[in-house]
Amino acid sequence: MLNEGGEGMEIMLQPDNERMIRSLPRSGRIPHTVIIESGDSAERESAALLLAAGAVCESDDRPCLSCNACRKVLEGIHPDVFIPEPSKNLKSGILSLKDLRDDYLAQTSIKPNEAPAKVYIFRDADKLLREDAQNALLKTIEEPPQNLLFIFTVESAKSMLLTVRSRARIITLHRSSTTDEESDQVARALISGIVSLYEYELLRELTSLNDKEKLRASLTALAEKLRLALAFYSGIRTDDTDVKKLTRKLDRTRTIALIETTGQALSKLKTNVNLQLLVTWLSSQYRRITWQK
Repeated sequence: MLNEGGEGMEIMLQPDNERMIRSLPRSGRIPHTVIIESGDSAERESAALLLAAGAVCESDDRPCLSCNACRKVLEGIHPDVFIPEPSKNLKSGILSLKDLRDDYLAQTSIKPNEAPAKVYIFRDADKLLREDAQNALLKTIEEPPQNLLFIFTVESAKSMLLTVRSRARIITLHRSSTTDEESDQVARALISGIVSLYEYELLRELTSLNDKEKLRASLTALAEKLRLALAFYSGIRTDDTDVKKLTRKLDRTRTIALIETTGQALSKLKTNVNLQLLVTWLSSQYRRITWQK
């Protein structure tokens, strides 16, 4: 967990989330538009500030969080890092289209004051930006200046317009692991079944989970592995051997489909579902996704 920043903002992130964010500026592959989802509001803001610091950092080891530029970001006084606030004349907590255009979009074409990039952090963007404001951002997102970075923080990327999501890199913060060692072992076995050439291996592992709570815990652990694999496709490196198994076999589209299917199964477990029918359905869905042309 990172806890830095002097008298400014404290950046508090789980180690894996910290590594994930840091890897982008260090690889030189910060995209021009990023959506940071999941975690709580403070974690999302910490991740956004860490990424912003990486974009303006003066050190070779970005973000160092100790150079003048990084300290300014954490203190909220960097002249090239902007955090739009709700319009003062509105009580709804939104940023009006007029204020977005006049106060922010009108400035995006102007060169940064002192950093190599200008950064705009839209906190809780799904609440701050109405549909008309998101649409107004599209032209800049589609044809961004080379030195511009938009960061949106949201509970779920799905709350943003599809046209915005499709042009952004989505970073999902990993939640604190609540799974036990047995669940992790089962998740590893399920991953082996998913990537196996033989369908019975996956079905065997699933049908062995004849307890609803055990199945829930194992699928939760599996979902976390799948999210790590999805992060890998966004340029986030990992040493997790299970994730490497997945990424050698699957592409980004299949990984997303597996995450969605696992989420559906977890939702079904909250109802009075027949466990045998559920695992049979889940096995067929995993197999369909894995082997579809």
